[in-house]
Amino acid sequence: MIAPALAFDEQNRAEGLAARAAEIASTPDHPSASSLHLYQESARAAFETAAAHTEQPERTW
Repeated sequence: MIAPALAFDEQNRAEGLAARAAEIASTPDHPSASSLHLYQESARAAFETAAAHTEQPERTW
């Protein structure tokens, strides 16, 4: 099944991008400060992709 694997990979990628964005945002004069919005947008897109490909359990009630 490709969807769960993609969701897992995208979740990991999103978390890494979010951590990098937090590092950039919290470091004055960070060399990548001008790219912060790109890291944030990429993290958001990766989280959305992960959520879209995550299998949800069936409701039993």
